[in-house]
Amino acid sequence: MAYSDQAPGTRRIATIAGVAVIHGLLGFAFVTGMATNFVRDVSRTLTTTNVPIDTPPPPDTPPPPEQTAIAPTSASTITAVVPRVPTPAASSTVSVDLVPAPPLPFPPARIDVAPPPPLPPVVSKASPVRAIGNRGSWITTDDYPGAALRAEEQGVVSLAVQVGSDGRVTGCSVTASSGSATLDSAACRLYQRRARFEPARDDAGNAVATSYNDRVRWQLPR
Repeated sequence: MAYSDQAPGTRRIATIAGVAVIHGLLGFAFVTGMATNFVRDVSRTLTTTNVPIDTPPPPDTPPPPEQTAIAPTSASTITAVVPRVPTPAASSTVSVDLVPAPPLPFPPARIDVAPPPPLPPVVSKASPVRAIGNRGSWITTDDYPGAALRAEEQGVVSLAVQVGSDGRVTGCSVTASSGSATLDSAACRLYQRRARFEPARDDAGNAVATSYNDRVRWQLPR
């Protein structure tokens, strides 16, 4: 009884397992066939053609700096890239700062100016002082001082007479004595009383004060 019950149960399990395997194979075949058809359809429908496009040449860019990779020491080490910085090569060229030369000055513009015409010569109206009348009549032997006669004094007196702008004598001084004070003072006194002059004039013709030099000879009458 037990064996008969066990045999139908074992066959049932085997039958179920076989059915499951058949279903699995059918499902796999179905899925695989669909995927193949789908890929075939997609590949047939989405067929494209690459058309070359003229692209501009890349700009001139400096080459990237050389990079040195560090070899990994173990399976877990990350490779690090260290950029190599170019160092300027040693050069024997000496840099000299040139100082620009100052610009040359432009010569001044030459302007020819005609010289002014010469002025007409100025006619001078200057004239020296002049005696009016006869100088010999200003002092005579009649004017001989009595004291000088008694003392028998005689000689020549040099005088400097100051003449004003009106021609009158304003002063008298003895520049060289006759040797007699009486004769010297008499000569100046008589000159101031009797002498008359035409005053001196400057370049413009104006009368000016000046001096007049003269000599008086005192000689004893015979």
